[in-house]
Amino acid sequence: MADFEKAYAPLKSHEGGWINNQADRGGETYAGISRKFFPSWEGWAIIDAEKVTSAYKKNASAFSAHLSKIEPLNIMVRDWYRTNWWDPWGLGRFPQALADEIFEQAVNLGKGGSGKYIQRVCNSFNLNKKTGKPLFVDLVEDGVVGPKTLSAMSTLLKDRTNDAALVHALNCMQGAHYIGLAAKTPSQRTFVDGWMKRAQL
Repeated sequence: MADFEKAYAPLKSHEGGWINNQADRGGETYAGISRKFFPSWEGWAIIDAEKVTSAYKKNASAFSAHLSKIEPLNIMVRDWYRTNWWDPWGLGRFPQALADEIFEQAVNLGKGGSGKYIQRVCNSFNLNKKTGKPLFVDLVEDGVVGPKTLSAMSTLLKDRTNDAALVHALNCMQGAHYIGLAAKTPSQRTFVDGWMKRAQL
């Protein structure tokens, strides 16, 4: 039901261009792809080759604008998000709004971190209000989003609630994550304003 391109468009805008902020734990990043965490991504070869340009020497904003005009790099970014984040979880099976939210959170929080929140939300809604019994066996919150987790989400949509309620619940988890991170790690507090805006998407 959900379309990847519709989910990718706002994510692409939110992830931005090229940055190398020392306070950012991901280090050098392009379009949300961290070189520290994904050093083998093929796009880095193109980016490195472009560092001889005047745009790179000017500032990050100019270099971002320069890189955004390189269509092969744009295609690499889009394909990376599809093959690494969208397809493995089969997000096309869900309503667009819910698929968008799961996709965005997986990219931002990591599959394991977002996976645990997805499982926790599923468990919290796991009640047939007519019978008072659970709809499925509670999920183990291990962050591994596999057939059981995806099936639980589908069951909730069919028999318990709607996509808007699940999106709201996931946003609550995302916001709490950001607050907890900023509270415990002072170096990350510079990002909290942008993070909280992201939790409202």
